[in-house]
Amino acid sequence: MVWVMTILALIVALMLLLDPGEEPKVARTDYPVSRYSHDDDGRIWFLRDGEGHHLVEGADPETFEPVPGDSGKGYFYSGLARDREHFYVDGHRKPEVNPDTVHYLGRHYYRTDERVYYRNTLLDGADAANIGIRHGDYAQDGQRLYYQGRWIPGADVSSLDEVAVTERTPADFHYLKDAGRVYYRGKVVEGAVPGSFTVIRVEGDTWGNHYGYDGQRYFFKDKVLPDRVADTDQTLVPDRFRLLLADKEFGWHLLFYQGDTVYYHQPFTNAVKVLCQRDSSAPMAALGQGLYRDDRHLYFAWVEWDWNRQSRGGGRGLQGWSSGLAVVPDVDPDQFRFIEKARYRWSGHTLRGDVYEADGQRFFRLNHKGPGSYQAALMGFDENGELRHLRHDSRCGAYTESPNRSSFLNDLKGAVKWMIDRGS
Repeated sequence: MVWVMTILALIVALMLLLDPGEEPKVARTDYPVSRYSHDDDGRIWFLRDGEGHHLVEGADPETFEPVPGDSGKGYFYSGLARDREHFYVDGHRKPEVNPDTVHYLGRHYYRTDERVYYRNTLLDGADAANIGIRHGDYAQDGQRLYYQGRWIPGADVSSLDEVAVTERTPADFHYLKDAGRVYYRGKVVEGAVPGSFTVIRVEGDTWGNHYGYDGQRYFFKDKVLPDRVADTDQTLVPDRFRLLLADKEFGWHLLFYQGDTVYYHQPFTNAVKVLCQRDSSAPMAALGQGLYRDDRHLYFAWVEWDWNRQSRGGGRGLQGWSSGLAVVPDVDPDQFRFIEKARYRWSGHTLRGDVYEADGQRFFRLNHKGPGSYQAALMGFDENGELRHLRHDSRCGAYTESPNRSSFLNDLKGAVKWMIDRGS
């Protein structure tokens, strides 16, 4: 125990030594829709994601101006700026670039004289006269394809096209294809068929868990999903292995099924694992977001964000996620029918959705997630007509531990990283 206290005391001492003090009082009004700002003394600052404001060394406040970013449905900050003498990228001076020669192309790309850059990265072999943004962070000059400034060898620029999508989402910008290959964030999606590849919409996704399907196989980012079930000798057959749930509002794991078995995908290891077994091998059909049926049962999806679980090493904060399927007991799916659209108050919030009826019971299917760490796509009513969570008599689920869960070792690693960043 003594060594633990010694380490903690050392960490605290180093934090106090390296702490630069309070953040500057920044007036952002002089540089609208930009990450650049100035303080009351005329010093220029740049706001870095997750790191706060950093001083732009040597910037001239009299002539300093950010380079406007991309506008449209949102605003994409360029991160670029110039003054009378210098050019800046993400708050750092770039001495080899003449500020008077810069032409901004979009998505952090810019050209100057005969060179092309993505932020600080020089595009190898790029033709500055013909370079242009192709899609998302992809750029091409008629001969070469680049992603975030990195050349993609072997790309057929003449046949470039966007991949098919079920519905437009931010995930689309990470994908591109040519006649022979599909690309994800500049990497080749090995084995994907470009002509039939489609980006899967993951409802409510905020975690960058991007999936695709080419009519035979499913893909996670640039990797194909394995054709064997983890820790078993089961084989997944392309024509029978089917997507069931792609939803981050009422689920966390993507769910699939084959025959009478339901599976989940573990994104951190790209493994397919058994979730549970049904008592039927009939096809499953979606009735709405997070709501499914087969020939015997009605199912709803659920998810729980684990903010309080005591994991190995202890600690609080987000520890992991549970998600899965639950059978609605004593309900014939053939009797399940829509009644009306409605809204109800629940835990101080208004929930909107659809009211259904089956076998003398009423149910409420939510159109969007509600408050709290536990979310379920279907709720019931008590004897007073108030919303209630349904029982989980036939519940099956999976738990995934967050790689950033709070623990002594993770907190120690975070403190060391913080000290290194502050000291550099």
